[in-house]
Amino acid sequence: MVSNDIPPPHVPAHVVPVCSLFLQIGGGLWTVSYILYVRESFRSRSYGMPVFALALNISWELVYALYVTETALEKIVFTLWLIIDCGMVYSTIKYAKYEWTHSPKIADNIGSILTLMVVGATLGHWTFAKWWIENEIGKRDGKFYKGVVGPDMTELGFWSAILCQSYLSTASLCQLVVRQHSGGVNWTIWLAPAKLIG
Repeated sequence: MVSNDIPPPHVPAHVVPVCSLFLQIGGGLWTVSYILYVRESFRSRSYGMPVFALALNISWELVYALYVTETALEKIVFTLWLIIDCGMVYSTIKYAKYEWTHSPKIADNIGSILTLMVVGATLGHWTFAKWWIENEIGKRDGKFYKGVVGPDMTELGFWSAILCQSYLSTASLCQLVVRQHSGGVNWTIWLAPAKLIG
């Protein structure tokens, strides 16, 4: 997304490579966080990522892997995240029965509930991305999409990801308060630089 940008002449040449580097570091740290979520879920026999946050996450990655991204590296990263998400989905479905004992209907139907959430969230992410692209939001010299000057895809990624990140952070705190335990997460995940930087 950033790698296709050509900065205006007054912007130093190092800006785009530095932005790309930070994006790659953030992506790497998020990958580590995802792996830690899966590992801790199996260790503690609980799931860590709140259910709707997981749905938002999966749908964001689906839309970006299949619709938004252009480069092979971006597609590979989003596909890798989707593969790791399978571990989070599995642990959520496997261990939800222990977290939802107070609501057996949710415990028994968590797979269907998660599927409906993913479908709805995917429709929302896709609609937003389609609107952004078709209306060429942020179009200006130096911003390329599909080989021509087009919408600002960096900003699209930022605005759509911040929704997911804000919800994940808030819902994770709420989940901790409601459950009264930290199953599925640990301090490594909570304090991971991915949460702070990525």
